[in-house]
Amino acid sequence: MHFNSSELELIHFADLRLTTRPPAFNFETDGDKAEELAKVLHEKMVEWEGAGLSANQVGLPYRVFVVGNKEEKISFFNPTVLGVSKQEAVMEEGCLSFPGFFLTLRRPKEVMIEWQNEKGETQSGKFEGVVARVILHEYDHMEGINFTFHASKFKLQWELNKWMKKMAKQQRRMAHGR
Repeated sequence: MHFNSSELELIHFADLRLTTRPPAFNFETDGDKAEELAKVLHEKMVEWEGAGLSANQVGLPYRVFVVGNKEEKISFFNPTVLGVSKQEAVMEEGCLSFPGFFLTLRRPKEVMIEWQNEKGETQSGKFEGVVARVILHEYDHMEGINFTFHASKFKLQWELNKWMKKMAKQQRRMAHGR
């Protein structure tokens, strides 16, 4: 099995693969593919201008995500959240699986997490701020949930209605060649 960046596409947000916990990445059977998987996820994350990308967002059945930017990345294989801060921050959040859709959400300011790197070595670390938010967002994908689960039904419906009106307006403009 090889991972080809050009063949990976985001799956639709209603796809069952996004609402199912992916199985652990098996370093005994697939360890030789870990670096390639992390590299391809990072390439796609950068190409799609994201701050993180989970394997299940592109239909790959692995408990793996990457976080970072063009210059840096951290690959989280088989992550486990060990704890979060009581202090929270409110921030606008989006998701590559929901293009153009954003919600203002409350999340913990810090996260303590344990994971394996591309070599299968166990790591742990404490992250804060935007990086903590991205890690928690991607970790949610590992749990089969997405960022919309953190919004009240009222807030979610309000923002979905605004988003759908915006999309309809864009489609009308495109249909009329503007």
